[in-house]
Amino acid sequence: MKKQKALFILFYLIFLLLIVGCTNKNVALTDYENDINKLESGILELNQAMEKQQLLHEELDMKMRTLEESSIVLQNNFYAMNEIVNLTIESKTAMLNNAEIKGDILNLNITFTEKIRDQNAPNGFRLEVTEGGTQTLSISRNIPIFLVENATSIIQVDWEKVVTHRGLLQLFEKNGEVVFISEIYLP
Repeated sequence: MKKQKALFILFYLIFLLLIVGCTNKNVALTDYENDINKLESGILELNQAMEKQQLLHEELDMKMRTLEESSIVLQNNFYAMNEIVNLTIESKTAMLNNAEIKGDILNLNITFTEKIRDQNAPNGFRLEVTEGGTQTLSISRNIPIFLVENATSIIQVDWEKVVTHRGLLQLFEKNGEVVFISEIYLP
C-alpha cells in the first residue's frame, strides 16, 4: 500500500508538472506570437519608410540631373555671350590702383596693363604696363561694375565696394567710352 501511495503521489506530481508545463508553454507561445506580430509590423513600417526615401532619392536625383543640364546650358550661353562681347566691343585691361566717389561720378585711378604669359612668373603670367599708362577714369552711375566674389563667380557691386577693392579690370568700350567693367580673376 505504501508503494501504491508513493506511485500515486509520483503519478500525481508528474501529471501536475505536465499541466503546469503545458500552460506555461501556451503563455510563452502567445507572447512569442505577439512579439512576432510587433516585429512584422515594425518591418512593414520600415519598408514603407524605405520606399518613401527611395522615391525621394529618385526625385532628387532627377532634379540634380536637370540642374546639371541647366548648368551646362548656362555655361555654354555664358561662353557664347562672352565671345560675342569680345568680338563686338573693344576692351582694355587695367590694374585698379584706387577709386573715389565724387557726387555722381566714380573716379578710378588705373594703370593700363597687359597680362603676358610667363612660365617663370609665380602664377604663370606677369603684368606689363601698356601705352595708356596710369590715368584717372571717370565713370557714371549707369555703368555696371562686376567684381570677382570668389574664384568661380563675379557679382555686380555698388561703388562703395569698388572704393575698397583692388584688382585687374577689363574695361569694355564702345565708341571710345567705357560701357561695362568686369574684374579678371588673378590666381
